[in-house]
Amino acid sequence: MDIGKSFKAALTRKIQRNWEKIYVIVDIHDTIIHASYENVETFRYFPSAREALQLMTNREDICLILWSSTYRDKLEMYVRHFAGDGIHFDFVNENPEVGNTALSDFEAKLYYNVGIDDKFGFEPETDWQKVIEALSLF
Repeated sequence: MDIGKSFKAALTRKIQRNWEKIYVIVDIHDTIIHASYENVETFRYFPSAREALQLMTNREDICLILWSSTYRDKLEMYVRHFAGDGIHFDFVNENPEVGNTALSDFEAKLYYNVGIDDKFGFEPETDWQKVIEALSLF
């Protein structure tokens, strides 16, 4: 996976197709922050994660979606904490802005342009900087 290439392709497509924005889903554990297998979350961000997420938060052409299998009550705690760090997610585990089309059914799978998750091959130690570099081009 080349996250910089993914962002460049999505933002180029946005321009070519005259879209208002792109949709970016982001996982929490081992993607934004180091997974904590304790009862208390440490919120240890990966290098450049906070900065990259703040940049996306401040862009009107990016809809930021928190995408996690964490239980709802815990998700609310994460959303509050991230908001305190200047990171705001437009949605959590959903994208109500994009409905079904003649070719696609988005009832069970939400629509997104870029996915950021360690399970997608995202390397959080280095790839957040690539996100920042790609965003700076557009």
